[in-house]
Amino acid sequence: MALNQKYTWHDFLKEHPEMREKKIKRNSNEAKKAFDSAFKKHIAGYLNTRIEKMDRLIARSTEKRNTLQTTAKETRQAGRKERVKELDKQIAKTDIAIARHNRQQQRNNNLAKEFK
Repeated sequence: MALNQKYTWHDFLKEHPEMREKKIKRNSNEAKKAFDSAFKKHIAGYLNTRIEKMDRLIARSTEKRNTLQTTAKETRQAGRKERVKELDKQIAKTDIAIARHNRQQQRNNNLAKEFK
């Protein structure tokens, strides 16, 4: 869902009932300024929660990769080649996930800079 769909005029009127009571139209200058400031505030908070979520996902994936690497090292020393191949595939999948989460976090950071 696009960011401009995350916070609409209807949401703005729910938060600011005085605008509804004044019967200010959406296209008026006063309404545009008020909505833009409320939109930026709402989206900045939303992006911060997304950034925090990506931090948690990156930390969890990194921890998982580290445990898989230690397990792979132990099984490699034990001589179980088939199990090592499976673990290497899982390690590669977690590396891909970490890279994907890093890209998403970078996008979120760039968007957050625009709304500050």
